[in-house]
Amino acid sequence: MKNTKGFTLIEVIVVCVLIGLMATIAIPSISGWLPNYRLKAAARELYSSMQKVRLEAAKRNVDIGIMFTTVTYPATGGGYTAFIDDGSGTGGIASNAIQDGSETTLFHVTMPAGCSLITASFSSVPRTGYNSRGLPLGNRVGSAEMRNNKSKWYQLSLSNSGYIKIRKSTDGSSWN
Repeated sequence: MKNTKGFTLIEVIVVCVLIGLMATIAIPSISGWLPNYRLKAAARELYSSMQKVRLEAAKRNVDIGIMFTTVTYPATGGGYTAFIDDGSGTGGIASNAIQDGSETTLFHVTMPAGCSLITASFSSVPRTGYNSRGLPLGNRVGSAEMRNNKSKWYQLSLSNSGYIKIRKSTDGSSWN
């Protein structure tokens, strides 16, 4: 009798059925987890973007503004744009946290699918930034909030010292 190696057809079919059953069980769990992961990633990206703007303002010795575009929930989307707020070009006004004239755009970020940037209020306006010393531009402090359709919220708040804090909530009113 020969020494044969390999798998029988029955063994292969049993393994395929087991993989199919595990995938059937795992897919609903992953689809519930994905929106929360996207929202958390969007909050961390905003945090990183604001840190980058702060460092760029100090490095370039210029004011850099951030303008936010919000949406009304349940619409998804929104985003923010960072730009050098030096007043360059016709009609440009320096240090007003509004991209006017021909001020240079550094980057633009749009919220990922299923996420909404619902509020941005920095001293009652949807814009802020940093001056060359790393402090909030025009002393515009406040917060930006984002949420998804799975009842999760993230809030990024900016203090007078330029410190950024991320907090989360499951009801939009009590923050951790």
